[in-house]
Amino acid sequence: MATSADTPQGRRRERVATRLREALAVLRADPESEISVAALARHAGIGRNALYTNHRAVLEDLRALQAERSPASGQDEVPKLDGGKGEAEVRIRVLATENASLLRRALIAESRAKRLEERNADLVRELRDRRNVAMLPIAPPNASEE
Repeated sequence: MATSADTPQGRRRERVATRLREALAVLRADPESEISVAALARHAGIGRNALYTNHRAVLEDLRALQAERSPASGQDEVPKLDGGKGEAEVRIRVLATENASLLRRALIAESRAKRLEERNADLVRELRDRRNVAMLPIAPPNASEE
């Protein structure tokens, strides 16, 4: 029975796994480095899709490293003196801007729908008028034409 390393795809997967393990070691050694899937994929020179699809074990190791580096439930946080009002105001402004743009898009869509409904009604009316058969009066034959 052939192992996965016997096929070209298997050999490629093994080479990529080796590069991923080396990149993970580099990230682990540097305490200032960003610990993310994108950073790991960038260091290994592969796409994130390949990492998510074929290298789940390395992904689990990365998650463990992220858990090691994360601060322990806010122990190191310095309390903010303003109570977070500045961040809240910024967030409110961002949400208001987003809401305004969504409202504008909705109004544009509604006006476009109204115009299209009116155009559709005009076309239906025109089609109905063209389907009506107009009866032309038949003139009695003139004696002068014979």
